[in-house]
Amino acid sequence: MTAGTLGGRIAGATLITLLVIFLIAPLLVVVLMSFTDQLYLAFPPTELVLRWYRALLDDPRWLQAGWNSIVIGTMTAALSMLLGTMSALAVTRSGRAWIQPIGSLIVAPMMLPHVIIAIGLYPTMLDLGLNSTYAAVIIGHAVVATPLVFTTVTAALRGYDPALELAAMTLGANGWRSFRYVTLPMIGSGLAVGGIFAFAVSFDELMLALFLANPRTETLPRLLWEHLSQTITPVIAAVATMVLLFTSLLLSAAVLLRRPDAEDPAT
Repeated sequence: MTAGTLGGRIAGATLITLLVIFLIAPLLVVVLMSFTDQLYLAFPPTELVLRWYRALLDDPRWLQAGWNSIVIGTMTAALSMLLGTMSALAVTRSGRAWIQPIGSLIVAPMMLPHVIIAIGLYPTMLDLGLNSTYAAVIIGHAVVATPLVFTTVTAALRGYDPALELAAMTLGANGWRSFRYVTLPMIGSGLAVGGIFAFAVSFDELMLALFLANPRTETLPRLLWEHLSQTITPVIAAVATMVLLFTSLLLSAAVLLRRPDAEDPAT
């Protein structure tokens, strides 16, 4: 190994280490502040206590907001998986040139500021009589989550030969049976990963919740925002730590589903 090669590896390792520290350090600060014994956010903590986690579990409003986030996230993931899969099938299997540009419109919500989407959805939900309901929040979250499912399912559909579907139909399978026994196993991991991403986006979404939710349907991000604007206590860091842990579990599940052996239904 030459000196230049060794120096390049050391420089690369140093750069990666600094990048990881840059990304992880703010999260570690939040986690440590959640164990402080002070009445305010303090870093570094002088003593590690679980006081703020007990306060979190004793407050029914935090528990209700957490339950709302899980319910809304689950329904958003289900709706996004349905719409994203149907859209991906239409774009990749239609065979019509005019439908291809529609794919760009489907992913457009990923590129727009969510406040713009919220401004458009708010009067729409009012006209439909859905304002301040679970349905309004779920629909709003599905608007920004469906493009993620569309992207992952589209990639999965383009990763295998569509002739397999034609072969199944040649052997007597109708469209539904061909999808159930051929297409769905092929795109299963992509669909699951898209669903996890959709749930994560819904679970962390703030702007749409500010416009579409009310105290009965408030989510964790909305309640966090309210506490940040009124009373800043370490319980906020405790909630943020719990959200960070839950999101990390979701991302770990997505990584496991994207393993090579998980992508091949035959293994």
